Amino acid sequence: MSRFTEHIKTLIKLDTFALGIMHLSNSFINSIAAGKNMLKPGGGKYYTWKHGEVFYHRYGAGDPLVLIHDLHPAFSSYEWNEVVDALSMDHTVYTIDLPGCGRSSKKKMTYTNYFYELFLTSFIKDIVKKKCTVIASGYSSSFAITTAAHDESLIDRIVAVNPKSLNALMRTPTRRSSAASILIALPVIGTSVYNMSQSRSNIDYAFTEKYMYNPFRSKNRFTDAFYEGAHFNEGKGKYLLASIQGNTMTVDLSKALRKVGEKLCIIYGEKAENAEMIASVYQKEDSSLKIQAVPSAGMLPQMENPSEFIAAFNSLG
Repeated sequence: MSRFTEHIKTLIKLDTFALGIMHLSNSFINSIAAGKNMLKPGGGKYYTWKHGEVFYHRYGAGDPLVLIHDLHPAFSSYEWNEVVDALSMDHTVYTIDLPGCGRSSKKKMTYTNYFYELFLTSFIKDIVKKKCTVIASGYSSSFAITTAAHDESLIDRIVAVNPKSLNALMRTPTRRSSAASILIALPVIGTSVYNMSQSRSNIDYAFTEKYMYNPFRSKNRFTDAFYEGAHFNEGKGKYLLASIQGNTMTVDLSKALRKVGEKLCIIYGEKAENAEMIASVYQKEDSSLKIQAVPSAGMLPQMENPSEFIAAFNSLG
């Protein structure tokens, strides 16, 4: 019995040691990720929302334009850096680090489409204070659409950039997705899993194989900024990733799409996988929906081909 007890004690010591090493490794990763200071605040400000501090920038003058990056912990308002100067020549432009992303608060919670709808509603009412145009990328298009559908006084027009497919947005939690969510949210082990998934090499791979059509257009500073964003605030972006993996962002846009009608336009990267087909499915909900393709561009046309992206935006009227 005493020998068995000694074995248990040894195992506990080894497990504790392993967890200690993992914790030190996680802390080291978070510190080196911020080394290049790609997300320096500059002239940015913080909006004190009821669910945390939200970082944003304001540029230019004119009709208000809110730019919303894709919903992923590695993404931030840096996504718009290549086009913000051109857009701010004719607009008052607001760029945001969404809650759970970039320099904003990253709370331990379950993130949902409705949570982001509440945020966007508050931000427009409290900061923009006028009816505005919203350009929303990827996953974020969904809550921009529901926000416009539920309060017609907030958004004049929505430009969805490579929006998620309607089927993908309706995925519901499964045992597998829930298990993945629980794993990522674990204190030390989950942080290690998150850090491995958001390593610099994996983010660089995503740029060359997924985000960009032409891998040679990817730049080291893009990877550096996204890597820093993923690990800003001690890697707490893992809670957003846990929600994404757990399919808690589920939303059926069919009613909202019919309600927003002509307010919605789509810009897609001509070479992004299934992008043209996805846009056509949205158009089936409203035949008046305007669509523009950005040539020689993938998932992030605003970063890969900024001049053509601006031309596509301007052509929408």
